[in-house]
Amino acid sequence: MKIRVLTTVVSFVLFFLWVAVPPNVSAKDPTGKYVVVIDPAHGGKDAGVSLTRSVSEKDITLAVATLIKRNLEDSKTLAVKFTRMGDTDVALADRVGAAIKANADLFISLHVNAGFEKESAGYELYFPGFKGQDGSKGAPKGESAAIVRDMVRTKHLNESVRFAQILERRLDPVFPRMDRGVRDAPLLILQNLNIPAVVLEIGFSTSPNDRKKIQDESIQAAVAKAVADGVREFFQ
Repeated sequence: MKIRVLTTVVSFVLFFLWVAVPPNVSAKDPTGKYVVVIDPAHGGKDAGVSLTRSVSEKDITLAVATLIKRNLEDSKTLAVKFTRMGDTDVALADRVGAAIKANADLFISLHVNAGFEKESAGYELYFPGFKGQDGSKGAPKGESAAIVRDMVRTKHLNESVRFAQILERRLDPVFPRMDRGVRDAPLLILQNLNIPAVVLEIGFSTSPNDRKKIQDESIQAAVAKAVADGVREFFQ
């Protein structure tokens, strides 16, 4: 009898998550818009990797983030927020906290990559990964609340993969034949975020060709448009 009741409860919650709520979002903000939080990596004293003596990763990520927001300004269903607005120091915990506070429906962290060899080039996309998740840690095994938490977490991980695949397709024309794939990784910025989330490594600072491309304003604009179009598609 107890098992039958538990099964009924879990089935009802699963039905609610996938039918009553659209499968690709969590909830709208008070304005009725879905919230996209963009994290321009680094900032302030943390410059990230260097592209030239005067240009660093923090400059590229903020420039692209600003262009993404500009591309989405006309949207009636999407609101864009940043983890940093200027060249400021923002702790990792505060970046994650900004997404949680904003009740974000999607989180995108922008970075510039670096490799040990000049041959390393192209863009990469990371999602949180199914390994290393806390799951129902701290809850009795089989407890309905723990099962529900695992279902919600799996749903968001699946949505992270779906969004990463959308971005991959959108970015291919900008970086022809330079797709390094969609990968899962236990990245700190993606931990403790129970929402769809990805990290986009725009290119390699250690690649002469990439370094030149990602400093090009037209390429930055193309990357931003690809990401913005991907966001629109994700929330359709």
